[in-house]
Amino acid sequence: MPRVPTIAVVILNYNSAEYTLRCVESIHRHTADLSRVSLIVVDNDSSPADRQRLAPLADHNLRIIQSDRNLGFSGGMMLGAHNTIADYYFFLNNDCEFLNDVVSILCGFMEDHARAALCSGSMSNADGRPRSSFNYFPSLALTLLGSGVLRFLRPHRYPERRRLPDRPLPVDVVTGAAMFVRGTVLKALNGLDTGYFLYCEEEDFALRVKQAGWQTYCVPQARIMHVGGASSSNTELRPAMQREFYISFFRYLRLHHGALYGLAFRAVLALKTLRRALAGKAEFGLVCFVLQGAPGKASLRYRQSA
Repeated sequence: MPRVPTIAVVILNYNSAEYTLRCVESIHRHTADLSRVSLIVVDNDSSPADRQRLAPLADHNLRIIQSDRNLGFSGGMMLGAHNTIADYYFFLNNDCEFLNDVVSILCGFMEDHARAALCSGSMSNADGRPRSSFNYFPSLALTLLGSGVLRFLRPHRYPERRRLPDRPLPVDVVTGAAMFVRGTVLKALNGLDTGYFLYCEEEDFALRVKQAGWQTYCVPQARIMHVGGASSSNTELRPAMQREFYISFFRYLRLHHGALYGLAFRAVLALKTLRRALAGKAEFGLVCFVLQGAPGKASLRYRQSA
């Protein structure tokens, strides 16, 4: 008999236990064969009250791993991955819910496509409206010209993100909210880069997947509802989250594009941020932060109690 592949589903919880409970329930409801699935919930140092709300998960045959610090997205996910061995790893935001047998569909696709290392399904909002589950690699051309112009010039390179494909589609990057990864590739690439606290982990990993000669796909037959913002909806944190994005984004540029490219990007983004600030959509302090290159010492990673 052929060996049945195993899947580890790693779910990150941070002060959002209600979403985690719904996420796990949807996995149980829609997964046909749970015997080959390991469910792991990593609690990223939530409040005691939120951790207590995870207690019903004891009835769902899963492991809860408690971190004593908020490790961020990639750090939390890799903590879960390091605590289990599987053929595939499914890194899943807790504000996602399965709408069909997502695990079986994505696993079957990967088994049939030997060069695929990374994939995700199609996504919708809570109201049923579709939302994109893939993106393009960041570039100056994309920032300056926009995807519409680049799609006109290179339609196969820039597929329409707002239109659901009718068949599996090769893409640059899949959403970090639901990343299904081949285990051998995850190990070969040393996992997600835990140098990112929030944001840009998926772009970084997908680029390394491509550079290693593997492929990334959107598999629309697997359907996921993504509420979005479960752990970051606090409006008081919004300016800090905007800074965190730029910290991660400039780190991505430094690692993959070099200093000169990063400086050019910094100038372009500073002008765009200034326009947003003049329109009342961003703080003027964010313009200075971008011009400074988004120093990493401002990261939320360092705003934790000892």
